[in-house]
Amino acid sequence: MQPIRVLVVDDSAHFRGHLNTFLNAEPDIVVIGEAGNGQDAVTQAAHLKPDVVLMDVRMPDLNGLEATRLLRAVHPDARVIMLSRYDVQEYRDEAAASGANGYVVKRALFTELLPAIRGAVVSHTERDGKA
Repeated sequence: MQPIRVLVVDDSAHFRGHLNTFLNAEPDIVVIGEAGNGQDAVTQAAHLKPDVVLMDVRMPDLNGLEATRLLRAVHPDARVIMLSRYDVQEYRDEAAASGANGYVVKRALFTELLPAIRGAVVSHTERDGKA
C-alpha cells in the first residue's frame, strides 16, 4: 500500500517542522511538501496532488478557509483537514462550509491528527468504491 501523501500548510515554519517530524515517523504517511500561506497551499496542491492537505485556519495573505474553497473548486476530491489553535464552533462550521473533511485543534494533534488523516483517506476510497 502506498503511503498517504500529506501537504502541511501553516504560517509558522517552526510548527511545520515539528509536524513534519511527527508525521514522517509514521510508516504509512509521508510529507511531500509544505506551504506558509493559503495561496502557496493552492499552488503546491495543484503540483503535488497530495492525498491530504493539513491547512491552518488563520494565515496571512489568504486564510485557510478561503484556500480550502479555492482548492476544492479546482480539485473537488482534495481532502483537507483544518488545523486551529481555537476550539470554536464557528470555526468548525466555517471549515465544514468551505469543504474541509475535518477539523483538529492543535493542542489535540498527538491524539486526533493521525486518525483524522487516515479517516479522510479511508472515507474517500470507500466512497469511490476502491476499498
